[in-house]
Amino acid sequence: MTASDDIWDDFFGESFDTLNKRIERMFAEMQNINDPNVKTYGYTMYQGPDGVPHCREFGNARDEFKLGPGTVEPFSDVVEENGKVRVTMEIPGVKKEDIVLDSTENSVSVRAETPKKTFTKTVALPCDIKTDSAKAVYNNGILEITFDAAGHNGTTKRISIE
Repeated sequence: MTASDDIWDDFFGESFDTLNKRIERMFAEMQNINDPNVKTYGYTMYQGPDGVPHCREFGNARDEFKLGPGTVEPFSDVVEENGKVRVTMEIPGVKKEDIVLDSTENSVSVRAETPKKTFTKTVALPCDIKTDSAKAVYNNGILEITFDAAGHNGTTKRISIE
């Protein structure tokens, strides 16, 4: 064994050959997208030739996001920046009139119902917000709610969607 072999063994904590085999095994596992442990979920929205919008779900993890029969928790993202809090949710296939939004100084709740499914979720906010500053826009299945950051005010306010 040469001095350079000892350096690599000390650095990696195992022989270089063992490390190489472990890395090759990891890449082989990542490329196996048919593995039942790999979960995917999404939806495609499109307009048919008749002009009617359609929503089609895909993936093998559809049921993992359901809260009960016909109830789904929408994907969401919360971002705080420049004194604003923005909540984005994916709620495909509903009309804005069917969406009910409520907020407190530290959370926002959404509920939307269609004949086939119900979307419901309460999201904790990263800071307190001014409930009166809420602005909500729903477009192409994406709901975006923006608040001004603030201190505690203890009120709940229903939010209308533009």
